[in-house]
Amino acid sequence: MLDGITIDPVAFTLPIGDGFPIHWYGIIVTVGIAIGAWWAGTEVKRRGGNVDDFYNGLLIVVISGFVFARAWYVIQASIAGGANFNSVGDVINVRAGGLNILGGFAGATLVALIWVRWKKLDFWMYADVAGPALLIAQSFGRWGNFINQELYGPPTELPWGLLIEAGNRIAPYNNLTTYPASTRFHPTFLYESLWLLIGFLLLIFLNNRYRDKWRSGTLFGLFMIWWGGGRAWVELFRIDQPKIGDSVISYSMVFAALLAIAGVLVLLSRYGKLPSRDNRRRSKRVRKPKPKREAKPEN
Repeated sequence: MLDGITIDPVAFTLPIGDGFPIHWYGIIVTVGIAIGAWWAGTEVKRRGGNVDDFYNGLLIVVISGFVFARAWYVIQASIAGGANFNSVGDVINVRAGGLNILGGFAGATLVALIWVRWKKLDFWMYADVAGPALLIAQSFGRWGNFINQELYGPPTELPWGLLIEAGNRIAPYNNLTTYPASTRFHPTFLYESLWLLIGFLLLIFLNNRYRDKWRSGTLFGLFMIWWGGGRAWVELFRIDQPKIGDSVISYSMVFAALLAIAGVLVLLSRYGKLPSRDNRRRSKRVRKPKPKREAKPEN
């Protein structure tokens, strides 16, 4: 289906030193972030927020997201034993590949929370617009993985399977004797891209219909459920992800499942469905038995 599309991963080369290549992956990811930021800024304005505060915070959050995405990738690869980081340069060399958006999201959320509290802003309002923005940004950015011939799944005979060049395959699929050049692989990037796009459109529809009815934080909770649940499913097709022992469960699958559960807790919390401290204190109070009334003597 996509075999006829072949694009050089390098878009152009800047005349710096021996040449500084600019990859399509970076361009596509940047455009995806720009699309998400544009929608989010528009939605902040609709909700009566300060657009300047949003864009100022966005810059910090995006940068921190990349830092945490790289950090989590390095930690995850090191735990799994497949890491090859021999120096600090290897650790920070993002151009060599290796980012985990789940770790980036966790770190970026923490930084965003610190930012909005420092600026005395409404965290949940900004979280509501950040969720759908991340979905469309990542949905667009996944096509950078297609150009790089990465983020593919196990072999398949389905008609939409991808042909992957031997140089871009990971073991054991780079063995052309067992897996010849005609072997097709699941287009995992496409599965996730479509899931994210559908989630974005669904959340936009719900947001336009219930923006003034839902409590702040509702859209963010739904985003976490959709993104986490979908990512946990996609992880079943990720042959490149470090697994826990000999199981089919990856570290990212666990992270994604916890993200979806956290989304459920956010919704319950925003609508007061979680046990509060006051309720727990009341339940712990010991009720004193009522004094028994003495029977009146008969005349």
